[in-house]
Amino acid sequence: MAAVSHVDSKVSAALKRAGLTGQGQTLVVGVSGGADSSTLLYSLHRLRESCGIELHVAHLNHDFRGDEADEDARFVGELAGELGLPFSVEKRDPIAYQRERHISSFEQGAREMRYQFLASVARETGAPAVAVGHTSDDQAETVLLHILRGAGLHGLRGMTETAPWPFPAGLESPFIFRPLLEVTKSETVEYCLELHRDYRQDSGNSLFRFTRNRVRQDLMPALAADYNPRVREALVRLAGTASLDLDFLQQELDRAWPDLVLSLEVPDETDEPSATLVLRRQLLSSLHPALVRMALRQAYVTVNGDPRRLRENHLRAMTDFITIESRTGELALPSGIGLHATATTITLSTANLQLDCPYPELEDQHQISPSNMPATDGVYFAGQWCVTIETLPIENVPDLRPPDAFTAWFDPESVGTGLLVRNRSNGDRFQPLGMANTKRLHNYFIDAKVPRHWRDRVPLLVSERGIAWLVGYRIAEWAKVPGDQPFGSPVMRVRFELVD
Repeated sequence: MAAVSHVDSKVSAALKRAGLTGQGQTLVVGVSGGADSSTLLYSLHRLRESCGIELHVAHLNHDFRGDEADEDARFVGELAGELGLPFSVEKRDPIAYQRERHISSFEQGAREMRYQFLASVARETGAPAVAVGHTSDDQAETVLLHILRGAGLHGLRGMTETAPWPFPAGLESPFIFRPLLEVTKSETVEYCLELHRDYRQDSGNSLFRFTRNRVRQDLMPALAADYNPRVREALVRLAGTASLDLDFLQQELDRAWPDLVLSLEVPDETDEPSATLVLRRQLLSSLHPALVRMALRQAYVTVNGDPRRLRENHLRAMTDFITIESRTGELALPSGIGLHATATTITLSTANLQLDCPYPELEDQHQISPSNMPATDGVYFAGQWCVTIETLPIENVPDLRPPDAFTAWFDPESVGTGLLVRNRSNGDRFQPLGMANTKRLHNYFIDAKVPRHWRDRVPLLVSERGIAWLVGYRIAEWAKVPGDQPFGSPVMRVRFELVD
């Protein structure tokens, strides 16, 4: 009975770690009828008295494999009755569910439908957790699938022993409980054999139309045969290492998070997770890039409640968007979430959120220097803007990187004469920093994702050579301080500040 002893010890230890022992709590057990979930049920049933738990069996008939699926449901119902356990069995159509919700993947639709069902059973029974039969083989396959999709640390971590409810996201209860993650599939088969217990074979596991089945039956055996016979163990170790690294990063983020969050608004009553979260941009940008990514992911989850649709390419786009100097505007994210960047804040909310424009209306144009003279050091006013100009020798400026989006450094000789502040005009062209040619200002605003209702208010610093600076965004290539500027040469700092 080596397998029985091994599995029972793993399940018992997992129950203790999850805080599910000794309180007589009901645990919903998701049982498909296969060797893994059957082993899970048999083990929990054997441990129920010593661990002080009650069990409720749940089975969803996906109505996908006809008579075979009906036989699976019958098997689970009879098994629960034999063990003297209450059970819930339902039949639902995953294809209809997929069509109604316009889900492209059958696997995703079936998964959502299954978790909706399990959540409803947990609510009806008052269960704090739902136990499912994922094994170390499932963990290895999950990590490999995530690698193929280009996942980050969260993907490499794979599944965890306990986890927030996956769908619908945002439920405070129940949580997912996976006590078999240190048990192999071969051990679950051996467990059933040692107890002389039956289990069902799912023909759906052989269908190559499903990506996981191809990984399980084709890719994993090939990797084991040609590269590493212990590839499963290697992938599980990778998941453990990624989990440790994530735990450390999460601790670091937890320390920074209270200072990062400027505000969080959550509707009083809503059926779906929804919020508006505002982060301090300068503080966020000052973090290590790994923490920036973690913070943006956490911000998305705070607003949406469900991290599953946020892929690596989305995180990369978010990170690039906020770390590129002076980038402001909007970025569309999955599930109707929008990232809205101003010079000082990063806001995540519904994608159609119209943020208050940070720029006041600017009537007419405001001359800073006569048309035939360069600007001199001093303080100038342009509407509600206070413009400060200061010229310094370059050796007195250790860092020409601007501290924020409303400060910029220029070469005074390149900027020239006739400085003024105005809003955009028809036909304006601009040569953004880093570009060899000019482009229509209208097109630049579109490319930079400047909200449409902001564009007529963005102040422009203009000289006789053209637009030197889109304030809050980017300076012109021709106006920058050359990299080979000799000592003793002057550089000009211009800062815009709002005044009451």
